[in-house]
Amino acid sequence: MLSNENINLEQLPFPKARAHWLAIKQVDERNAIDLACRLIPLHPDRPFFPSHALDLAKTTGDELRVARLVLDVAEREGSVQLQPVFTATDILLASPDATSSERAEAVNLRDSLIEASPERHFFRAQLARRERDHNTALQEASAHLELYPSHKPALVLRATAAMQTGRWGRYCNEILALASIEGNARSNEMLNLFQQFRAAQGLSSATPDDIIMQQELLETPGAVYEYAMEHAPPPDMDARQGVVLLTGSLAGGGAERIVATMLQGFRRMEPDESPQLWLFSKTDGAAGNALFYLPLTGLREDELHIIDPVQQPGEPFCWLPPFYAQRAQAIYDDLMQVRPRILYITLDEAIIAGGIAAIMAGVPEIVLHCHNMSPPNLHGHDRLSFGWDRAFRALLAKPNVQYINVAQAAVDDYLGWCKTDPADCRVTVIHNGVDFSTIDDATDDDLPRSIRRELGIPLRSPVVGAALRFTEVKQPLVWLDAARQIREAVPKTHFILYGDGTLLEASRAYAEELGLGDCVHFPGRVADLAHRLPVFDILMLSSRSEGFPNVLIEAQAAGVVPVAFGVGGCSETMMPGRTGLIVSDKTADALAAEVTGLLTNRRRLLKMKRAGMGFVREIFSLDRMVTALHQLVYGGQPARTAGGMTKKDCNDT
Repeated sequence: MLSNENINLEQLPFPKARAHWLAIKQVDERNAIDLACRLIPLHPDRPFFPSHALDLAKTTGDELRVARLVLDVAEREGSVQLQPVFTATDILLASPDATSSERAEAVNLRDSLIEASPERHFFRAQLARRERDHNTALQEASAHLELYPSHKPALVLRATAAMQTGRWGRYCNEILALASIEGNARSNEMLNLFQQFRAAQGLSSATPDDIIMQQELLETPGAVYEYAMEHAPPPDMDARQGVVLLTGSLAGGGAERIVATMLQGFRRMEPDESPQLWLFSKTDGAAGNALFYLPLTGLREDELHIIDPVQQPGEPFCWLPPFYAQRAQAIYDDLMQVRPRILYITLDEAIIAGGIAAIMAGVPEIVLHCHNMSPPNLHGHDRLSFGWDRAFRALLAKPNVQYINVAQAAVDDYLGWCKTDPADCRVTVIHNGVDFSTIDDATDDDLPRSIRRELGIPLRSPVVGAALRFTEVKQPLVWLDAARQIREAVPKTHFILYGDGTLLEASRAYAEELGLGDCVHFPGRVADLAHRLPVFDILMLSSRSEGFPNVLIEAQAAGVVPVAFGVGGCSETMMPGRTGLIVSDKTADALAAEVTGLLTNRRRLLKMKRAGMGFVREIFSLDRMVTALHQLVYGGQPARTAGGMTKKDCNDT
């Protein structure tokens, strides 16, 4: 049996150390990891041992231990190859057992090593690609190739980034440069995809200069959608039955809750044709528990259908960006097998993958349901949604496609973004509804007191709260800036932020930095939010973009006054000035001023609380929303502004 005993590893040259390690690995993988950890500091300039140790540790649960060692050696020696440092940093960033300071130090180390490297542009390109910033990846890879023009990995990386921007025509020279690489499967695959799309669009004989002049013909997903709409079969009613609901997950967001509630209602209303629920994933991710709302659906987990991405999609799906290509092909295959009468798709990513699949599968009735403002409005850029406007425009032009959004402001924004006249498509506004029974059940006066005791909030202290995903679009740091000013004006105020997300830890740290550590509370995501809302006096929303935030309706039902920036459909959830406040100046100063004004005028605050409780129960019932959605999905009848207020409703109130 092989052993490390009686071997002086320090005197073993690298070739013999590698051979010894490979022999150990064949018989004992865990011993091989331990041996690699001893060899990494002895050969810090060799990527072999850290790379193999990190890879092997995936199967043994030792990833974090090995990653910490790799980063420690890199910091001490300064000569560990960058690729293992990349991998080790990724492990720390993903591990719940790594501390926030560890993660920050790993990122700083990785970035400092990148900047010290003569190949910094190449590693910057890799980093940008991981962050899905494909334009920056393309620029950095191009800068690297000016210095190292024959570096094959950089040629592949540049072409990959070029294709992932969606601008295949504009960057045709970068893609065609792959022809100089022989025997690389990835480069051959990308080149073949480009040539196939080029031929399909009638550009086989066009020069690169000609292609650039007609670059819009080779943009994805826009041109792919237009091609598909032209070549798709007509809707097919033969031997079809049932309804399929398609969405990304059942994570704890407003749109996901609507899907779960709708499914529950449809199952009750259509016992002989209960809809199926198809999800992109049931794996927890950045949005948290992917099945958070499963209990609300009434389904068992084994009744869900999870989309299984197809690794080699066919035409026209293969010309979509990879994430959508693989899922579009899978959805198409499933639709051809199940043959539903109606496909309902909610949220943009599912629509981009599912819309083209449904058209190509000849689904007779397709319902698209959006819950936000348009992607550029929501995200502040079109980096991740390039070409989606053309895709939506192509879909909405189809007579068998119905479009729903949750607010008139969001409809106007979407149609303006995709340059579609509302007269040329089937469009409906259905405001979100709320199950007020859960809020009405939370009337026990002891509940707010017990929550105050649980969080250490004095009984008479005013409370300003929020329930949100801690993401950039919700602007939690702006919220905390406003909280600081409110606390200065009304010193006894406490603040509660329910929820989780990628910016939760940064928000905790910022609260401490602002000196609010003793009065800002972060209880995390809770399943019984309705029972916890009554502890708030005011619900403050600082989002940069919103569709139709349910939490503003729920707040009013619970006797809480909402104060929100004037974005999206926020003003459609309340009677501004009577049941809540809309802040047109989207700054922390303006938000704090409005909240402070209410906290210092208790008479006005109480009057608005009472008005809000009656208003939302009259307008935003859950039954009204589910009935409107059922009428539209099963009956195909648009019911403009169903489930909420029409413009006349707003004026009459």
